Amino acid sequence: MTEELDLITFDAGGTLFDMRPSRDDVFVRILTERFEGLDRERMVAVLRKADRAFDQEFALQDGKNEDPFWLKYDRFVFGELGLKTDFPVMHKELSSAFDEIIPRVECWVEYRETKRILEGLRRRDFRLGVISNATDLTRRVLDHLGLMKYFDFVIVSDEVGFRKPESEIFRIAGKRAKASLNRSLHVGDKYSVDVVGARKAGMNAILVDRAGAYDDLDCVCARDLNYFSAFIRD
Repeated sequence: MTEELDLITFDAGGTLFDMRPSRDDVFVRILTERFEGLDRERMVAVLRKADRAFDQEFALQDGKNEDPFWLKYDRFVFGELGLKTDFPVMHKELSSAFDEIIPRVECWVEYRETKRILEGLRRRDFRLGVISNATDLTRRVLDHLGLMKYFDFVIVSDEVGFRKPESEIFRIAGKRAKASLNRSLHVGDKYSVDVVGARKAGMNAILVDRAGAYDDLDCVCARDLNYFSAFIRD
């Protein structure tokens, strides 16, 4: 496959780096502080179920007014866990926790394999880029983590006026890299955002499914970026 590729683009959060504390950690901490008898494994399983249930709807969000979406998402999680009290209060507490964590660059950490894989891909002379549905926070996090040096370009939806899964944001990547989209690969952790969007634009796509939540989709799924170890072997 590597001989057929000129460009590899990556989603940012959930693909190259993640929050610390993680999304799962935040949910578990807040809910276990309020409700007795909740098991972490069960809560995480419900979050995976919610991710699957809301995958397509998440792809429709505009990045500006997502509060109704997350209200519906949290209500689903509470319903699956059988939590029938204090939902408005708990939803507000969850939202406040994420609002405090997400903007802080120091609360984002790269996955263990990220730098090794990116270094290997650079040695193989692939053109590398980032396509992120985000604000300039993506650039600041990449810079803070020392990842910016691996990429030929970074495309942020807030800056270009298009969001994944819109085809135009992938076309912009192809133009930046002077690469044909049919010789390009996009890697991301959201099926309807990353895989569907990339394919519609004419790119190849790989879904990074770190939690093993997607085991029945019509695409290549990788548990993490170590999938690319085969790309960088001599």
